[in-house]
Amino acid sequence: MSAARLEAEVMAQPEGERLSYALGLLAFYLDPKPVFYDGLVSLGLRVTGQEARILHALDRRRGQLVSLQALHAAAMGDRPLEEWSDPRTVYARLGSIRAELARLSLPARIHAWPGMGYRLTAPEGFSFTGAADA
Repeated sequence: MSAARLEAEVMAQPEGERLSYALGLLAFYLDPKPVFYDGLVSLGLRVTGQEARILHALDRRRGQLVSLQALHAAAMGDRPLEEWSDPRTVYARLGSIRAELARLSLPARIHAWPGMGYRLTAPEGFSFTGAADA
């Protein structure tokens, strides 16, 4: 089910760009580097591993639209395909992430573009890893 949607997303790209696009999607399957997790902890964000991977996928493409399917792949990438949840579970995870960002008054915002995807915005210089790098 989810694999078919991801395949359709890749195949919708111009033929010469499909490989690059697919490789970019694969990056969402990989866990963020430990410094990203350390940064979330340093900031006081209380998120699950799946939520951290969703936030990482949004942050890597900050300012750009990220599809629901790509966020779902980021969340579920550590599990075999047959164990993936329904993609709509991403909505609840985004709600939890938004609540944590608001709780801590962090300047990052997640914007929904109905039917298109989600976009993370934050001021220049804001980093989820900044506190961990210091």
